[in-house]
Amino acid sequence: MKQYAIGIGLNLFNARAILLRNDGKVMAEIKKDRRIINANETIATLLELFEEILAKSKHYSNDIRGAGCAVGGIVNNKTGIVYWPQHDSYIALPLGEQLAKKYDMEVSIINDANACAWAEYTVNYAKSKHLIYMFSGVGCGIIADGKLYTGRDGGAGELFLDSQPAMTSHLGDFSIFKPWPVDLDIVKRTKELLSLGKETMLVKKISSTGELSLDSIFEAVKKKDRVAREVIREAAFALGVKIAMLINVLNPEGVIIGGGLENAGDVFLEECVNAVKRFAFNEMRKNCKISLSALGADATSLGAAMLALHQRQA
Repeated sequence: MKQYAIGIGLNLFNARAILLRNDGKVMAEIKKDRRIINANETIATLLELFEEILAKSKHYSNDIRGAGCAVGGIVNNKTGIVYWPQHDSYIALPLGEQLAKKYDMEVSIINDANACAWAEYTVNYAKSKHLIYMFSGVGCGIIADGKLYTGRDGGAGELFLDSQPAMTSHLGDFSIFKPWPVDLDIVKRTKELLSLGKETMLVKKISSTGELSLDSIFEAVKKKDRVAREVIREAAFALGVKIAMLINVLNPEGVIIGGGLENAGDVFLEECVNAVKRFAFNEMRKNCKISLSALGADATSLGAAMLALHQRQA
């Protein structure tokens, strides 16, 4: 009986590949840092991880059922096609078919937020039946009645509209529903405040080419840097508004904040909760627990492998 699955997950900061046994034990693991995130880098990293985890799992090769690959974008989990926004159109890539042919095994392509939602639900929230996993402010994974809800084709959970030149009506401005950067513009906003001459330890963290890492900002938050905390609170408030809307629509038992933003810590969580208290209906939010992801970056690859095993068993 084949009892292993490969899981590959691409996150905001890094990428990870694992070989997972059906009892939940990770038998092999590979990690890579990510600095420049785009379509070409995503494909290259995915292929590198696939090659390396297969090489590291040779001893188990006859018992591997298949693989799950968790990536960002709009995923059709029936066809294995991933759609990535590109200017005014989308890049459509048949990743599932290409990987299955290349590696001669069943390959499931899974949206990153869905993979994370399934991992957190299985490992930490099995007693809950209705959960939302926030993958930054871009997308979310939904657990409904103890099952992963992906919609008709697998694309459910995208938290934005296709951006248009005009997004207003007599009812107001709908630009809040435009696509958000995966880091909620935390880096850009920090640089704006630095350009105004605000005093912060982050001045020393900017590279000679003007780059500033999200990790550096999160570290400054922990050291109580005022500028870093101001930026984090602004971003958290915005995400909290989206969470409030989802709570009103879906009435979940819990909301998990992840996708890399869990590294911002309690300051981020507190401001999200404050926004939810202001904007969500009291009856909807009062029994809904909002928390940071406990699995962190490991959730993506773990959920991908778990879903690959789960689908083969179904």
